[in-house]
Amino acid sequence: MPSLRTEVTEVATGLGMLGFDSVERSLVHRPDQLSDVDEGTWTRIVGAWEDPRHRADLAGAFRNGQVFLAAEDGLRGRRPLLVEWKGGHRTVGVDPVPVDLRVDHVFLVSCKYASRILLNAAPAQLFDRDGGGRSDWFAEVAPEQYQELYGLVRRSLAGGGDLPPRAADLARHHRSRLRLAVTEAHWHGAVQEAYRLLCTEVSRATADRWRHSVATPRAQEATLWRLLRIGPAPYFMLGTSTQRTLRLRVTTPWDWRRRFEFRRLDVWAEEGGQARVGWRATVRDHEAAADRAVDGHVEIRWSHGRFAQAPEAKVYLDTAHEDVPGYVPLR
Repeated sequence: MPSLRTEVTEVATGLGMLGFDSVERSLVHRPDQLSDVDEGTWTRIVGAWEDPRHRADLAGAFRNGQVFLAAEDGLRGRRPLLVEWKGGHRTVGVDPVPVDLRVDHVFLVSCKYASRILLNAAPAQLFDRDGGGRSDWFAEVAPEQYQELYGLVRRSLAGGGDLPPRAADLARHHRSRLRLAVTEAHWHGAVQEAYRLLCTEVSRATADRWRHSVATPRAQEATLWRLLRIGPAPYFMLGTSTQRTLRLRVTTPWDWRRRFEFRRLDVWAEEGGQARVGWRATVRDHEAAADRAVDGHVEIRWSHGRFAQAPEAKVYLDTAHEDVPGYVPLR
């Protein structure tokens, strides 16, 4: 289920597209043009407007919708007949366009708020050439370091003998137990050092494996488009935080190649509190007659707590969205 902040920002963006002149008027009753927003969600959004903690988010998102309604790249002043909210629907497919709203069956909108996260993926699907299945990446690329860490943690837990001796044999019920049992009290001294060594080896091995899987310029270019969520359909990125406003059109590979020429993609292991791989893409901007760089990094870490699930790869964008080739300011 989406968080209240997610509900507020996404639905309010859609409300702003419907031609209301204020947030208050848009909340008098649920508009017929707004689809897939149930009564419970609507009640929470109306209540959020009365809560000072959410009022700024709601107002900022509503303004983004108003701008999209008027934009030349957007609705050009034509009020939509249908605004569909994705809400809690599960994503279908691998890394599709990140859509939160669909307008009149045509305009796709992603609502990003103060987030530099581009993508969450299974590490094997991101770093391996064949896009393998979901595996325990730590056990696959750093088995010795992972086993050492797990052995220390297992011995530190009361009743740890009920857990399998090998980390590679952890089942779902073992992971559920570990998620609750492993606290900060266990994460110090030899355990913390073992985790540091694990992260170092995972970073090194992952960078080597990723570099090998994208050895050709064509594979590197396709990987860049995947990292930046550039796909076959154009879409819009609308967002607001306390520091800035984000209103962009994300182009397709076809559009991208009209202006840019891919040069190279570099990846390397990085130091940090998590297993981490840095990446940088260099492209030629023919319009500006200059090379441009896009920087980011990937963190490989457990989700929902230590040992709780197989590690995921979380892709971050370190370059400002407005400076990314293929992200075009909304006109």
